[in-house]
Amino acid sequence: MTFVDTGILVGALLEGHPEHEACVSALQDSDAPLTDAHALAETFATLTGFYKVPTEQAAELTLSLKQSLAVEPLPLADYEKAITEARARGVMGGGIYDSLHATFARRKGVKRIITRNPSHFAHAAPDLEILTP
Repeated sequence: MTFVDTGILVGALLEGHPEHEACVSALQDSDAPLTDAHALAETFATLTGFYKVPTEQAAELTLSLKQSLAVEPLPLADYEKAITEARARGVMGGGIYDSLHATFARRKGVKRIITRNPSHFAHAAPDLEILTP
């Protein structure tokens, strides 16, 4: 299994994205691609905020991801563990979201995370293999 980070999802959805082809390939070539439901919220937020995609289109695009990879919810225990580990690793601010993704990935037995932002996982997931497209 491979955890697919938000940046890959956004790049794969937006045909005009400069890394669109690489992100599509990364998603398609991943071994049993998996993400957490929080990544869907991050994807929607990025599409509507940074890229100014209209909400209706962003919602359709985001929800269509369920056809390309497994999406699973996060239990409260993942949040608790991610916060505890973030404190221990010195993760601050928005880095908690990457810590949350890493916690989920570990619980699912995932060994690889594919992301467009490898530096975001330096503190959150030093034990996992971090891949870029």
